[in-house]
Amino acid sequence: MKTLITGCSRGIGFGLVQEALKAGHKVYAVARNTSSLQKLASQHPEQLTLLQIDISQAGAIDELARRQSAEGLDVLINNAGMMTQGETAEDLAQSFWVNSTIPFLLSRALLPTLQKSAAPRVAQISTLMASIHDNSSGGYYAYRSSKTALNMLTRSLAIDHPQIAFALIHPGWVKTEMGGSRAPTEVSESVAGIWKVIMGMRPGNSGQFVNFKGEALPW
Repeated sequence: MKTLITGCSRGIGFGLVQEALKAGHKVYAVARNTSSLQKLASQHPEQLTLLQIDISQAGAIDELARRQSAEGLDVLINNAGMMTQGETAEDLAQSFWVNSTIPFLLSRALLPTLQKSAAPRVAQISTLMASIHDNSSGGYYAYRSSKTALNMLTRSLAIDHPQIAFALIHPGWVKTEMGGSRAPTEVSESVAGIWKVIMGMRPGNSGQFVNFKGEALPW
């Protein structure tokens, strides 16, 4: 199978690249800076392709779509994202662009290629902080709302494209640069769970919002 993962230079994205390689997939790792992936690429020269692309820039999504149209694709994992506690117009605009608009546009651009796969899957790395039902602490306006938008966009994609399996996956509170050292979940535990969820995705359970253990989350 062929898997494309965004935001791969560290943390969960890097871990997902390792999981996909372990599963024997041909992996396309997308990051603004791929230097941290060079050693991994040298260990898997036939299996791992590094794509140093800033998908937030003009033309980047079209470039990826053209490339993958020729290469083929079975699994898309939109992992790239950002977190800010801010609530200014700039914070909101940037968060919506990175956390919801780009994953939506990339998913949509790759639909024709994914539709050629026997088992197409699109996994969006979301967060429990996107849950309106679960929000009891407030704050994080830009992050929460942009991820909630991602959930709605993906739910609509799942309805409009029933032959493709979509999922929104909360990775847990993970020990990463974003999650911090106090987080209770190790990267290895999170990515192993995420990968299991992705491999269990089918059109029949498309559009689900779950955590890395596969447990349903409230919208």
